[in-house]
Parts: sequence; C-alpha cells; structure tokens
Amino acid sequence: MRDHAFAKAPYLLALSDDQKAALTDEQRAEAEKSLIGDIITPEVLWSCTTCGACVNQCPVDIEHVDHIVNMRRHQVLVESDFPTELGGTFRNLESKGNPWGMNSSQRNDWITELDFEVTVLDGPIAPEVEYLFWVGCAGAYEDRAKKTTKAVAELLHRAGVTFGVLGEGETCTGDPARRAGNEFLYQMLAAQNIEMLGEVFKERETKKVVVTCPHCFTTLGRDYEQLGMKLEVVHHTQLLNKLVRDKKLIPVAPVQQQITYHDPCYLGRHNQVYTPPRELLEASGATIVEMPRNSERSFCCGAGGARMWMEEKIGAKINVTRVEEALTTAPSVIAVACPFCRVMVSDGVDSKKQEGAAPESLEVLDVAQMLLKSLG
Repeated sequence: MRDHAFAKAPYLLALSDDQKAALTDEQRAEAEKSLIGDIITPEVLWSCTTCGACVNQCPVDIEHVDHIVNMRRHQVLVESDFPTELGGTFRNLESKGNPWGMNSSQRNDWITELDFEVTVLDGPIAPEVEYLFWVGCAGAYEDRAKKTTKAVAELLHRAGVTFGVLGEGETCTGDPARRAGNEFLYQMLAAQNIEMLGEVFKERETKKVVVTCPHCFTTLGRDYEQLGMKLEVVHHTQLLNKLVRDKKLIPVAPVQQQITYHDPCYLGRHNQVYTPPRELLEASGATIVEMPRNSERSFCCGAGGARMWMEEKIGAKINVTRVEEALTTAPSVIAVACPFCRVMVSDGVDSKKQEGAAPESLEVLDVAQMLLKSLG
C-alpha cells in the first residue's frame, strides 16, 4: 500500500490538464489500480480474523482492524463481492437470527439437561433476578459450547446468583455480520436486540448481563453503547472469579492437572481481560504452563472476523498452528474462555490426534468446566 501510494502521488499532485498529460503511461496505470483487488487481494482482505495483534504491535498505533472492516463494508454493501460462504451466514442471520440457521425453538434445549430450574424471561426482568444470562448462539446451539453454558448456569445456581435467560427471545448480537462488513444487517439485529433489552430491563438503572462469548461481550458492552444501550456486561470468568474470592464458590477437589490457557483475542486484546481466567484455573488446583505467545501477545484461534464460517484457503491453518504451540507445554487440558476458540482448538486437537502428534487423553475445556470439576 505504501509503495502504491508513492507511485500514485504524481497523478494525485497533477492538478492541471497539462500536468496530467505529462505523466508517463506507467504512472497512469498505477493510478488506475483499484485498492481492493489490484493492491490488496480478496484473499488477504478476507483472511483477517480481526484479532488485533497488528494493532497491538504497531509502534504508531494505527487501527488496522477498523480500516479492514471498512473495506469489507465497501465490498459487501457497494460491490456485493464477498466469499460465497458468507452468503449463507448472512441469510441465516437475517431469517433465523443466528449464523447456524437453527430454529429459535431449540435455544432452550440445553436447559432440559439441567437438574434445576432456569428462569426464562417473558417480559420485564423481576427485581429479584440479578443478571440476564446472555447465552449466545454458540452457547445455545453448538454442542461443545453448550457444555460451557450448562457449567456456568450450574456455578451461578450453586453460588446463589439469580439469573434469567431470554430463550427464544434471544437473537444474535450481530457480531459476525459487522466484522464481515455487513453493517446493514448488524444494525438491523442490533436495533431488534436493543428494543428487546429495553423492554426486559424497563426502568432498571443497572442492567447487568453475563456472557460466555467474548464476541457478545464486545458487541453488547461496547458496540451497543454507540447506539444508546448502556449495559453492565461481565464475562463469565470475571463473575466466577469474584464469586470464588467472595467464598460463594469454594473449590474442595483440586483438579491437579498441568494445563495451558489460550487467551481469546476478543477477551484479551480487545477487552484486556487476562487475570480472571488464570486466577480461576489456579483456584481449581491446576498448574498453568504458559504458551510462548500468551496474554497480550496471544496467537489467534482463527475464528474471529466471521472466519468461523469461512474456509482457510491460504497458508497454514491457524487453529492447528495454535494447537502445535499448546502441545509444547505438554498439557493434559487446553483451557479456553470462548465458544469459538473451543471449536477451533478442539478441531485442531482432533487433527493432531489423527496424525498421532497429540495424546488421545488431551482435552479442551472451558475455564468454567475446570472450576466446576474442582467443586466436587
């Protein structure tokens, strides 16, 4: 891009017709190149996971991710030129309210697998209910993520924290649509959710929401505030860590395993939440061995930026690369704190198991599951 800008400069600086006529054919050809397509290839534009590592490393604080998402918006909303896989994702979000295209009637299926009652809100949240538990699409539909949802619900129940869920009333926050450049679809989903949240919380001054998905965490907590909906959103690792510190959850059966923890990009770099998950893992009795790239320098799982619904076509698979790094710590468990990370890391582990490069006993578990195991 820098070289293109320098090469195009003579054309941009040629203000008069005479100056433009004096330009060489090479200078004219360079000026006529399109930014997306000729300079930045579609493969490069759509391979970004919006992980924020480039922003974190940039010495002059350039916000690369914002520019990339803006270019995607142009491609989606103006050029209608985007990866074919996203077409199905957009249609699912628009018609079904989730990227998987599942029926809303299935959002409560995980509740039937619990041995205690979960409040499904139908109207304004009752005064005695402290938190709205925003389950998220993955937490409601994806089998591995549902285990995290159930673990968090059980931990909150054991700690005496009152919460309710929206069930069929919940719709995707719009994160995949926004990161993929479909701002129109994001605004539609956000408006729908903000109206619904306004009805749920009514005149309640403090609107407390707990989430298990860092992408929902970012969208509900920061993006919706841009549209006038201010929520007090906490990630489940933050809330559970507070409950452990307050002695409302007391680990009595240490897991005594050597584990490594993968920092989700949207929990770590995007929201600076690094300590609570680690403190929870330590409280569960686990021994944490950090990967070379951890905390603010953590390596992405490959699912962000709507990459969860696109196939990787260039370079090495990001999730496999991350698992290879995790294997250097010789863990019995790779702990995660994001449903997307769980899917990607689990798939990477399965790939390495098939190669015989990972032990069959290696598990991928959410931090909440580790804590639940330690409670006995």
